[in-house]
Amino acid sequence: MANILIINADPNLRRLIKLALPGMQHFVQYSANWQTAFTQPASSTLDLVIARLVADDDQGPEDLVELRKAFPAARLIIVAALHDPALEGEKFQRVVRELHIDYCLLEPIDTGAMLHTIQAALALPKRPESGPPPGATATEA
Repeated sequence: MANILIINADPNLRRLIKLALPGMQHFVQYSANWQTAFTQPASSTLDLVIARLVADDDQGPEDLVELRKAFPAARLIIVAALHDPALEGEKFQRVVRELHIDYCLLEPIDTGAMLHTIQAALALPKRPESGPPPGATATEA
């Protein structure tokens, strides 16, 4: 059983995640936005954080930095709705790699891709709270 936090999920993403988790016994919490997510107690007990990044909502790579700081031991899946071409390029991918984001999915996402990504992220060993090991790289889906 995993402790999962889902941040900034619109109704479609919530439905997609529910479809991707049938029969799995997990404790799932929801946070309406990034700011309230950062105040979640016991972030060290989270196994997985799924966060939706929406560039049109004034979110950007700096929000990913805060997310990694707030949840250093959790595996991270970023679901990105990138409508700004500048964010879709190399800068965004570099930030994803440097912060050791485990998976980054660009919308639209199908149920199979979400299921596979959640299962793969939960199969990874828990991260040390002190940060990623030297030379480690992020995996992109």
